[in-house]
Amino acid sequence: MDSQAGIAVLGIGNPLCRDDGIGIRIIREMQGSAKYPGVEIIDGGSAPDLFSLLAENVRKLIIVDALRGGGQPGAIYRLALAEGNIAAATPASLHGMGILDSLKLMGQLGRYLPAVIIIGIEPADVSHGLRLSPAIEALVPDLIKAVEEELCSQH
Repeated sequence: MDSQAGIAVLGIGNPLCRDDGIGIRIIREMQGSAKYPGVEIIDGGSAPDLFSLLAENVRKLIIVDALRGGGQPGAIYRLALAEGNIAAATPASLHGMGILDSLKLMGQLGRYLPAVIIIGIEPADVSHGLRLSPAIEALVPDLIKAVEEELCSQH
């Protein structure tokens, strides 16, 4: 892949809850590859702080996470967030902020907001456990391919 400066891939989730850890699993797979020159590959854990994790030059942020969208387990989703569709309410607390709260606060403080794409997968099992469910494990290559397609996309 060509250099992708200004793009970050952020995996989030809880690897102690099986499929909820898919974002972290994808990041670990990508971190071990030389295929992504110039791309920031970030393990955000279960409560990422975008202020400290994102460089100021990031123009596109791809978030990888488990996502309950109502589909069948293993359904892969692509959601584009725009500044206009992030609620304008001021976050109530700086503790335990979610991604949307972090983005809202960044915008309210005048920090440049990157284009945000969420690549999510419908989980099959989020019970306690260290391994992905077999259904989601089998789709790891498909999810990486979805992220790679987004890396190559100009949108």
